[in-house]
Amino acid sequence: MKTTTPYLSNLTPLRGIAALLTVMFHVDLMLGNGGNLLVKFEDSLLFTRLYLMVDFFFVLSGFVMYHVYGKWFNESVQKVDFKWFTIARFARVYPLHFFTLLYCIGLKLIFFAAGGIDTNPMDAVSNNWAAIPSHLLLLHSMNVNEWFTWNNASWSISTEWWMYMLFPFLVKPFRGLNSVGRILVVVACFVGYLAITFLIVPIVTVPASIPFVAVNPADLSINVSYQYGFLRCLFGFVLGMMVYQFYTEGAAKRLMANGYTLISLTLGLGVCMHFAVPDVFSVAFFPLILLSAAYGSQNMDAFFGTKPMQRIGDWSFSIYLVHQPLMYTIGSVMTYLNPPSPNAPAGPPPQMDMLTGWIICVIFIAFTLLVSYLTYRFVEVPARNWINGRYGKNAVPAVNRV
Repeated sequence: MKTTTPYLSNLTPLRGIAALLTVMFHVDLMLGNGGNLLVKFEDSLLFTRLYLMVDFFFVLSGFVMYHVYGKWFNESVQKVDFKWFTIARFARVYPLHFFTLLYCIGLKLIFFAAGGIDTNPMDAVSNNWAAIPSHLLLLHSMNVNEWFTWNNASWSISTEWWMYMLFPFLVKPFRGLNSVGRILVVVACFVGYLAITFLIVPIVTVPASIPFVAVNPADLSINVSYQYGFLRCLFGFVLGMMVYQFYTEGAAKRLMANGYTLISLTLGLGVCMHFAVPDVFSVAFFPLILLSAAYGSQNMDAFFGTKPMQRIGDWSFSIYLVHQPLMYTIGSVMTYLNPPSPNAPAGPPPQMDMLTGWIICVIFIAFTLLVSYLTYRFVEVPARNWINGRYGKNAVPAVNRV
């Protein structure tokens, strides 16, 4: 029987904050017809790089998986341990993924039955019925689709699932590394990010009907997802595992375990994103931010331990997975009630002003939090408990609510 693991309460709110920033990123894309609404490009490019919050999720997941499950696989990967681990992770990520997938499919069926059509070419590509099996099998970010499909945000759940399946086999080799070996692994991860930037981004394909969505290689980003997304997850996850090993040894604790360091690192990340420097530099801040928060301090612990911060962290998975289906619902209703005129001039609709955009963003975030609370309480938790209780180990530990 495996012993329980101390809960690192400071990490849960970080995931919630990252999820909310992801929501803001997508709101800006939706309302601004590609961005440039909530924050003007000429003022700051920060919002154009908020997709990197997903990479923070990956680093955090690697850290927490090692913290909670590393001891299960320290010596070997036993069949029974792998079974309990797989069931626990399935119970954590699949029910809400399945629920939101069904919701998106049902939403489109309702509007198709009502005579609605996908007037937006991006929606027409996204609502790909042939892609449903890949979602059910969590393969939809494994180079089987040519664009985001259905609940677009769930691409990262696909990559994380397969990283979970690889994780147990990495624990023992990584545990045997000395400091030099760990540093070499970290360097290899950043070399991997550079490979994504210069080799992978240029070969990612997009549908012929929406060529304007292709990532510009000149942006020097790591923004791959529905194709080669697993590589992006792999490098972040492994970074998280390496950071956890440094954490257990108390590396640089005197420097990192204070709020001033955490604030400085966060500001450094913000500056990199503001100027849209190559993503590899921004990602370098994630392991350090995570290490500082994990060590904690009296003030950090007090702030992150507040009930609102913990609840946002609890709901983070729901926030991440439900916000785009909510956007699709609003967009579908508006299109159905106000169908575009066949005589309307070609081109994007007029852009609203910034103040209106921010008001809509705040209202949408509040609505997303409400729905996320409901899905967390009535979908996530009951489904997880039922699956673990029926098919898994009742004593499977809570994985830092990740």
